[in-house]
Amino acid sequence: SIPDDNPFAGDPDPRRRAVWAYGLRNSVDFFWTPDGRLWATHNGVDHLGDDLPPEEVLVEVQPGRSHGWPYCYTPGLGPNPPSNRRQQVRDPTIPARSGFDCGQVVPALFTDLAHSAPLGATLGLKAAFPAGYQQSVYIAYHGSWATSIQNARECKVERIVLSGGQPVSHETFVTGWRAPGKPCGDAETWGRPADLIVGPDGALYISDDHGGRIYRVVYTDAP
Repeated sequence: SIPDDNPFAGDPDPRRRAVWAYGLRNSVDFFWTPDGRLWATHNGVDHLGDDLPPEEVLVEVQPGRSHGWPYCYTPGLGPNPPSNRRQQVRDPTIPARSGFDCGQVVPALFTDLAHSAPLGATLGLKAAFPAGYQQSVYIAYHGSWATSIQNARECKVERIVLSGGQPVSHETFVTGWRAPGKPCGDAETWGRPADLIVGPDGALYISDDHGGRIYRVVYTDAP
């Protein structure tokens, strides 16, 4: 049944009554932040070349709101802070319906290179890592075939650092699944991260849907 708090529960159009939020594309993972916000990964379109649209790696999913796809995307790269929020811009190849305003949709919290293909995500709060690494989101970047070879995207785990509940910086956390100069997914790829989770032991577990493996990442306090 449709919950009463669904923003479209009483909509006269029956096609909308089960919708909670829209404008998302291939959002593989959703998770709740400690303060009750719903965050998701998001995969952008493939038809705008190697560099567009920036991958909207983290999106705050808001009830009753559009998050842009297919008409708009968040420009620029990196954290998108509330103090200087980059608003979404129009995809010139997709005619938007009359009255649709990209400035009114929910922009991404964090963006990265186009076609990075973020899939699974997890908060590091329960990881047996140093405190700074707990205040982070870990994202499985699957890499992509949808770029030229020289711009092939890395298959890796990216760490997005949080402060005050917002992304502030990022770095590569685990990498090494592809041969130099080769795209993720070809015959010389060893693996492609698909999902990740913090286990009861505090380790970070990474699933690999190319090599069929599970990787375990632990903190050893070694120099």
